[in-house]
Parts: sequence; C-alpha cells; structure tokens
Amino acid sequence: MRRQTATVVTIAMLAATALYVFMNPPAKLALGAGTFSTLPREFGEWTGVDLEFLEVVYDELAADDTLVREYKREGESPVWFVIIYHENTRYGAHDPMVCYRAQGWGIEDEGTIALTRRSGGFDANWALVSEGGRERLALYWWYTAGDLATGDRDSFLARMATSGIRSNITFGAFMRVSTDVHDGDVEAARARVREFAEDALPHVAAILASGDEEQ
Repeated sequence: MRRQTATVVTIAMLAATALYVFMNPPAKLALGAGTFSTLPREFGEWTGVDLEFLEVVYDELAADDTLVREYKREGESPVWFVIIYHENTRYGAHDPMVCYRAQGWGIEDEGTIALTRRSGGFDANWALVSEGGRERLALYWWYTAGDLATGDRDSFLARMATSGIRSNITFGAFMRVSTDVHDGDVEAARARVREFAEDALPHVAAILASGDEEQ
C-alpha cells in the first residue's frame, strides 16, 4: 500500500512539474545563432579571422551560438578564441580538460590567473597541455547572468540556477583563449592569452548585455 501511495505521489509531482514547465516555459533571450559573429575582428592590436569546428563537434555541443576565431598581434603567435553559448541549459559548464584528454593532449600543469576588467576582476583557469611534442597554454572561464565571469564552475552553475528561478531566463557561455608555447616559454604564452582576454572581455560583455536589455 505504501509503495502504491509513493508511486502515485511521484507521478503527481512529475505531472505538476511538467504542467508548470508547459505553462511557464523558459524565456528566450534576444541573442541567437550568429550573435557572436558581431564580435569585432579588430580591436586594440588584434586582428582576427573566423574558423570552424568540425560538423560533428557542433552536433555534440548543441549550442545556441558559437564563435571560433584566430586572432593575431604583429610579430607574435596567434591565439584561438572560442565561445560556446547556451540558453536555458547547463551544457555550457562542460569541462574543457575532458575535451583535451579525449583528443590525446596530456595535462602538464594547471592554475589560476587574475584577469582585470572594468566591472570587476576575477580568477580564470589556465592549463598547460602537450601532445606529440607540442605544448599549448589554454585560459578558460564561464560567464553568465549578472555579469558573472568566473573560473569556478560551481559558482557558474549556482548563478545559472538562481537566475532561472528568479527571472525564468538563464544563459551560460564558456570561453577559452589558447596559444602555442614556443621554446618552453610558458610565461610568454600565459601573458599573451591574458592580454587578449582582457582586451576581448569588454566586447563580449557588451554583446551579452544587449541580449538582456532587449527583453
């Protein structure tokens, strides 16, 4: 009898949840596919060109928008800037180190680095990875509602959850800047990705803010 009662209660709760979601679907932001293509291809000393993922990667990500772009500064190795944007889901919280390992890269070292921006600094993650004698330095963080930029995945998820409850709107953007390491000069690579990130952040924030303002 108790088992039957529990089953009935569970079914009732699921039905109530389904009804609530149907009656209160998550609101869509003004952003959509192609929005991040408006990120300037030139800012500061950087000049960029668009790249693309393989089709299978787009299918796996199932993102609402993506950006893959190579930026160069005269006399230096390029940096690759990736943005993976989702609305009303948690997919944007994926762990990039899982992707590196899946592609055969080994994680040699990891840490955090402080990034500065006008609306407040934050700590981003960096990782030194290697594969077949190559070394690459990746800097990555997450961005979500309330102008929260953070290298802390748990803080990112918590903000997404509270934003969804409070406003019925939530979004998540994963961002990564990477560059090759030459002659073992990790510090030069780390400085390059940090400087690019700090130059790019105001432009990214403006795009995301425009999506919120149009609601």
